[in-house]
Amino acid sequence: MIYEKRGIVSWIIFNRPERLNAFDKESWDSLAKLLKKANEDDTKVVVLIGNGRAFSSGDDIYAMYELKDGDEAKDFFLTLYSAIENLVELEKPLICAVNGLAYGGGCEILLFCDVTIAVQSAKFSIPEAKLGLIPPMAITIGPLALGRRINRLVLTGEAITAEEAKILGLVDYVVPDDKLVEEVNRIVNMIDQLDFYSLKTIKRWLRKDKKIVEKAIMELALLSQTESAKKRMKEFIDSRKKT
Repeated sequence: MIYEKRGIVSWIIFNRPERLNAFDKESWDSLAKLLKKANEDDTKVVVLIGNGRAFSSGDDIYAMYELKDGDEAKDFFLTLYSAIENLVELEKPLICAVNGLAYGGGCEILLFCDVTIAVQSAKFSIPEAKLGLIPPMAITIGPLALGRRINRLVLTGEAITAEEAKILGLVDYVVPDDKLVEEVNRIVNMIDQLDFYSLKTIKRWLRKDKKIVEKAIMELALLSQTESAKKRMKEFIDSRKKT
């Protein structure tokens, strides 16, 4: 991942474009550390964005499939939880700039964002159940953020457009593909007019319940080692080799 401080903004750039910015253990660990760095830096806003044609395709299924046992799975998903903890504890407004595909965990991250801006060509999906898995953030934080509207995404796994995501409340603004950074800067300028300490206090009161997410993540760790999940992940990997 790349960390860039641009004026009052800490930019965290997901940087595995060859894997559609999928998260392996190292990626989740890097995100956790960079969120902590952003929280401590003398900036006022944090922006998450992807490099390439995806925001993030979520957990790296290849890496998950290679997990050998429950201990390895628990270790992998505890690293994910560390990133979620730092998302929850972030004391600065968080903008998600969705530059392309946002699937699985990449889509779930949006539930922790204060403002989400998406390009018109972006696609969103939470397809974990197709792989014998669960989306831990979507089934815990999702209902609090979107109400029953989250049910459609987690129980069908269908992909939706940026405009549909906006109707559901997952996205705040939809812009032309070449206007994403311009829109981010517009929102940043609005935030910059507000008092820093007021923003920190507001963020503290808006914090999500991270403990409930932790329980779901541990259940995901168990599911990832079931025969059914392994079979479905293998089918997913094999299908990608054919394309």
